[in-house]
Amino acid sequence: MKKLALLAFFYCAFSYAADKWLEMPNNAGGKIILLQSGCDNTGAGRLVIATTPQGKNVMGCWYYFADMIHVAWKTGDSSSFNPNDFVAKENK
Repeated sequence: MKKLALLAFFYCAFSYAADKWLEMPNNAGGKIILLQSGCDNTGAGRLVIATTPQGKNVMGCWYYFADMIHVAWKTGDSSSFNPNDFVAKENK
């Protein structure tokens, strides 16, 4: 049920501005931030940003498939995450 609610959030609650996003902590001490903005203006995937406390950011494209969030990083690496690990955030 939680996955269904999260999936509904992905498709209904996001605005196309960065007013709302999903995030989780990463192993580098920063965050993984999922945005609804299209990836590279191709319409395939959505923008993801991984941050670090040192200020280095890595970008990529994320996709929701088979109950997982999959990321193709611009570095050529790929990752998969449990959607339940992300928390909804929004600008106030």
